[in-house]
Amino acid sequence: MGERRGLWLLLSSSLVYEAFHHLIGARAWLRRFTREAIRAGAGDRVLDVGCGPGALLHYLPKSTSYIGFDRSKVYIERARRMHGGRGEFICDDLANLAAYGIHSVDVAVAIGILHHLDDRLASDLLRATANILRPGGRLITVDPCFDESQSFLQRAFMSYDRGTYVRPFGRYVALCCAAIGRPRATLKQGYFPFPHSVCMMEAARAPVQDLAAVRPRNLRAPHPAAP
Repeated sequence: MGERRGLWLLLSSSLVYEAFHHLIGARAWLRRFTREAIRAGAGDRVLDVGCGPGALLHYLPKSTSYIGFDRSKVYIERARRMHGGRGEFICDDLANLAAYGIHSVDVAVAIGILHHLDDRLASDLLRATANILRPGGRLITVDPCFDESQSFLQRAFMSYDRGTYVRPFGRYVALCCAAIGRPRATLKQGYFPFPHSVCMMEAARAPVQDLAAVRPRNLRAPHPAAP
């Protein structure tokens, strides 16, 4: 994973990580994001890729079957202490996700992950996550991005993100197209609590009867036509 060091190393502490996210309003955003974008139903199976201390689990329905996956032992230990027996937490490198035999996931979420990975690792992770989804299951990603419409301040802040692989908006879309299919991609920009430009993507795994027809088409073309 590509990460800047210096002051960013302070976020290796789960307590500092959580305090920082509360300070910048990330927890309030996560609550809205869970309600409006994830929309997990009763009994849904949710995979949280790069789960950190498991904050997402606070906002999911109690009946949700949750799996959190993160490479940080400190974050995973904190998540297990906070949530007890609710949810399953796996500590390993994201490159090993496919080895765990996770399957039939309704919603997979990767918040702030792809911009820590180079193109090869990001593509591998997207494909591995797509294979974990049930037919019709959804993958949702959120990452800082560059875009021609952003201001100087927004570009400057995104340039100094903790992750070293912040991409142009269209590059995230192209990676997703090749791995699972054309996503519904949205550019979110603003200045509170700091200047930002964010790429949000949602893509669904094709139903069983469509997999043979859809997947080869998506692998050949970086920007397939919408169905």
